Amino acid sequence: MTARPAFWLWAVVCAIGVYIAGSLMGAQVRAFPVGAALGAVLLVPVLVLGVWLLRRLHPVRTRPLGCSLLAVGWGGLAAFGLALPVNAAFQAVVGTTAGPDFASAWGPAIVAPVDEEILKLLGVALLGLAVPAAVRGPLDGYGYGALVGLGFLVSENFLYVLNTIVLTGATQDANAALFSIVSRMAGGVWWSHWAMTAVAGAGLGCLFGRASRGAVALACGGFALALAMHSWWDAPMLSGVALLPVKGAPILAVAVVVYRVVRRRYLVRFRRAAESETAGGVLVPGEGHVLAYRKWRRKERWDVPAGEPRLLLARLRTAELDLLDGGLGGLEPDPLAADRLRADIRALRGSLNAAQRPRAA
Repeated sequence: MTARPAFWLWAVVCAIGVYIAGSLMGAQVRAFPVGAALGAVLLVPVLVLGVWLLRRLHPVRTRPLGCSLLAVGWGGLAAFGLALPVNAAFQAVVGTTAGPDFASAWGPAIVAPVDEEILKLLGVALLGLAVPAAVRGPLDGYGYGALVGLGFLVSENFLYVLNTIVLTGATQDANAALFSIVSRMAGGVWWSHWAMTAVAGAGLGCLFGRASRGAVALACGGFALALAMHSWWDAPMLSGVALLPVKGAPILAVAVVVYRVVRRRYLVRFRRAAESETAGGVLVPGEGHVLAYRKWRRKERWDVPAGEPRLLLARLRTAELDLLDGGLGGLEPDPLAADRLRADIRALRGSLNAAQRPRAA
């Protein structure tokens, strides 16, 4: 991964984002250290829980932690940092061309969707270039898009903590920070940046999985849908805390529907690949069902003696999952990988059977 230019581009842009955010927010952090520290402390468990949940959106296997952190880092550092000056510049253009009243009312619904969704989606694209096996289809694009959006959401909420402290007169930093976090978590986390970028990422994942005219259309459609979701959320309709669930429900509904569609598509292809490998003698009958469910893989581990047999079983299941996932698409596919994995599976199965065989006295 570190040998790829996309990774170093990720690192450089994240560093630039940190520098920009620090230069724009540093004075407020220094002025309100208690509120800023409390806000950061309260957001850490939100980030940890969000990463845990979104990594498990994959129906078969948990997403790799390294790739997940790359996605979160892009959203929270690169995309967020770059969005601050870009949004301000675009907002100024809207104000100059359409007038300050229009810009005040409709500027956020025009500016933020365009700037922020482009910047966030670039994180999914860079991840797919840095780790080609990470984005093999729409389900991967959805998951990593959601993680990018989560990173952006957490950083944005920290900015709102600082803004709330200022708006409340900077007299009760801790209370302002607590109010900002609780209100934004309760009123916006369920249908915020993670949902929008997940939908755009699913479209991009179609293109990464298999380049075609249809995939290009799905990628453009996913991005357009994410723009519409974001614009609807920032539009000056249904304003007010009480109406946030009404306004957010369509966004959440779209995200759930898209997830169900890409999840079903993945499982159909996964089971089809398992049936093919079973017919070829690589998998034994019934193994495809075990591989498709985490709970069955957890259960079977306890039925295998601890030590070498359990370790061999884990390696066997990993190789089998890699084989089934390898045929789902992605950038830079290795035409020899499937044969290597099939050989590894046969060798691991033999070693596992030998390790479980009772030894003669």
